[in-house]
Amino acid sequence: MSLYNQRCAFCGLRIISADGQDIVDGGHIKPFSEFRDDRLVNGLALCKNHHWAFDHVWFGVDDDYRILMPEERFIEDPAVQSREIKAFGGEKIRLPKDQKFMPSIDSLEWHRKKWRIA
Repeated sequence: MSLYNQRCAFCGLRIISADGQDIVDGGHIKPFSEFRDDRLVNGLALCKNHHWAFDHVWFGVDDDYRILMPEERFIEDPAVQSREIKAFGGEKIRLPKDQKFMPSIDSLEWHRKKWRIA
């Protein structure tokens, strides 16, 4: 998560407690349970909500690191101060500053094909 400055790559949320815990998870692009790939390029820093949504294929990321929103994947009634997930479609995800840790294009493509996002 430090590669992403403890920020969600999807929404930019960054919350760190006084004892250093943060709201961001390291999410695998290709599932670890299936591929045993724990390399940093097979990961994204995602807040709890967007980690769950990515794992359940509510969105994908294209080869330009833009968020893909499949049509009619879910119904949403956002909180007053929140943005709908669908509103992020087409936006670029936040990326690590160090290029060698960029998310793998192959893994992102696998994720899209596996779930027929694009």
